[in-house]
Amino acid sequence: MDKSQLVKEVFDSVANCYDIMNDIMSLGMHRLWKEKMVSSVHFKKNSKVLDIAGGTGDIAIRIARGEPSAQVTVCDINQNMLDKGRDKAINSNQLNFNWVCANAESLPFEDSEFDYYTVAFGIRNFSDRKKALSEAYRVLKQNGQFVCLEFAPMHYQNEIFTKFYDLYSFKVIPKIGSIVAKDKGSYEYLVKSIREFPTQTNFKMEIEEVGFKNVEFHNMSYGIVALHIGTK
Repeated sequence: MDKSQLVKEVFDSVANCYDIMNDIMSLGMHRLWKEKMVSSVHFKKNSKVLDIAGGTGDIAIRIARGEPSAQVTVCDINQNMLDKGRDKAINSNQLNFNWVCANAESLPFEDSEFDYYTVAFGIRNFSDRKKALSEAYRVLKQNGQFVCLEFAPMHYQNEIFTKFYDLYSFKVIPKIGSIVAKDKGSYEYLVKSIREFPTQTNFKMEIEEVGFKNVEFHNMSYGIVALHIGTK
């Protein structure tokens, strides 16, 4: 099974419990991280935003609250996640989003179509990260911004903290997944995907390699999460 199909099956399985599990696993911190991500970007009036792997609607809803004139397209490979996100958006009185089911590595959009490309906790699940980054570059307008929030692998943290983090990640989170979502395997995959993601510095280089300029990253929560921003 290729990674795209594996990811699709994982998120098909966890869609119904995804938001609850995020709150439990991160002790609610994911909400603060997402708020910080959106507040770090000055979304211009009437700008076009592409939110990738955004099926939950979390980032799109936050963007629309901060800049109601923004035209937000939510794109996700998983229709179940999009359905959940659409329901959440309607409940939040956000009715103007575009919802598109598509693969981030082959986007159905024109060149230079968007002012912003956002992705939160999704890029580590892409099969071909370089191809996805190249697509991000392609669909952005000149001077458009790439904004990515992602877990970091914690390679550089102090030994005691790393041991605690690993214990929680590899033992506790899958156990919670088996109890709450009735799916231990999917959460074992999600934890493993964090460990296999490149360090902040290495991911910065990947972003630069496809053409982005002024690339920088900002750590959150002692480097558990990092916000990466680049400009076309």
